[in-house]
Amino acid sequence: MQTYSYVGVDSVGKSINGKMVAADEAGLEGRLRAMGLWLVEARVEKVSASKLNPRGRLAKAAPRREMINFCVLMSFQLKVGITVMNGLQVAAEDCESAPFRHTLNSIREEVEAGASLAEAMEHQGGFTKQFTSLVRAGEKSGTLPDSFMELRRYLEWQEQVISDVRQATIYPAIVAFVVCAFVMILFTFVIPRFVGLLAVAKVQLPLPTVIVFGVSDFLTATWYLWVLVLVVLPAAVIIARRSSLKFAIAFDKVKFKLPLFGGLNHMLAMSRFAQNLAVLYRSGINIVEAMKLTENLVGSPWVAMSIADVGQRIQQGETISEAVRKHPVFPGLLLRMIVMGEKTGNLDKALENVSDYYNLVVPRKIKKIFSIAEPALILFLVVVVGFVALAIFMPILSLMGAIGK
Repeated sequence: MQTYSYVGVDSVGKSINGKMVAADEAGLEGRLRAMGLWLVEARVEKVSASKLNPRGRLAKAAPRREMINFCVLMSFQLKVGITVMNGLQVAAEDCESAPFRHTLNSIREEVEAGASLAEAMEHQGGFTKQFTSLVRAGEKSGTLPDSFMELRRYLEWQEQVISDVRQATIYPAIVAFVVCAFVMILFTFVIPRFVGLLAVAKVQLPLPTVIVFGVSDFLTATWYLWVLVLVVLPAAVIIARRSSLKFAIAFDKVKFKLPLFGGLNHMLAMSRFAQNLAVLYRSGINIVEAMKLTENLVGSPWVAMSIADVGQRIQQGETISEAVRKHPVFPGLLLRMIVMGEKTGNLDKALENVSDYYNLVVPRKIKKIFSIAEPALILFLVVVVGFVALAIFMPILSLMGAIGK
């Protein structure tokens, strides 16, 4: 679909200028003929570079909450018999985000010009491949209202998962960073001042003081190395994961085995896999295509590679359970539920049960991590501060005792 600027004439020879969306110039001419106009001149409108994002699509924001409201509104409107074009117009008027409102108006124009809703969404951008695939499946099967309601449930689930992940990672990361920064400042700026004071007093240093001063000297002399470790190393890992698939897979295998957070990361990846596959399969998308769409939605290169191999094996004639069984990244619970789903013919329900299970377990896992991580960090901080205080006050007490004598 393209936007054309046109010049036409009506039955009395009056010249009329305007803009219209059409698949090509022939489609534009057909639409104008239906309006009683004859096409004289047509020119494709070019979108200015300032309105394009790096991929060449129109730069529009689509907040998740706006998307959820859009899906709810479209589902209710279509269920009561309102047309797609009128539904899009109402959704645009009800939208609070100006960029998303512009997107919906552009989609409505393309649908009015003869495009399907899924095609218009793909052309405008701002919608994931999964979103447009579900809309297309709903259009083909005549269940578009149900597809929008399914998308609403999926987006709400996605929002909950993101909230759980943030809760599980941001708070411990902030606390750990503050503790590390406090220890670094303590050993590189505070303790060296006491070193000079005690050196002038020529007090014999006890063992805890010697240890603390030694650590302080080491950190003061190598502070730039620790900055590199804390800043450069994470950046290098991120770049390596994006540039090397082998490294990303190896990193995932290590990440899933980490204490506390390893099991949580694995559960989140399996929850995404089960939920996305269930939504796509239930909407009428065949299992192979659903596997392909799910690959980029799990957030793990190792799981994505395993899903791609499962899809290929299914194409070659293997059952889903046989293909899944060959990959250790998939837990036994998921495999047993897939086997049960294949036997009963309710694979989507079985996958949804797995996702529901993880949705219950993940918050409990997060609470468990907090119950362990918070006391551990506090205990670490108390031990460090207490040991440093002991190391500083022991020679000071010795000095005061010597003065008293």
